[in-house]
Amino acid sequence: MNIKEQRTRAKLLCAELGISILPYGNAWWLLGRGINRVVGELAGLSNSDLHRYQFTQR
Repeated sequence: MNIKEQRTRAKLLCAELGISILPYGNAWWLLGRGINRVVGELAGLSNSDLHRYQFTQR
């Protein structure tokens, strides 16, 4: 699978999970339900990368 196909697959995965993909300089800002993350590349994102982190009180 080439890089363009991987990016397309990541965009579809984000759309399914209700996560917006916003350009952020030379990176991408993923913003959605429980996720607020900046990644350098969309290719290679998996379902486990897009789950919310467990919130822990300190």
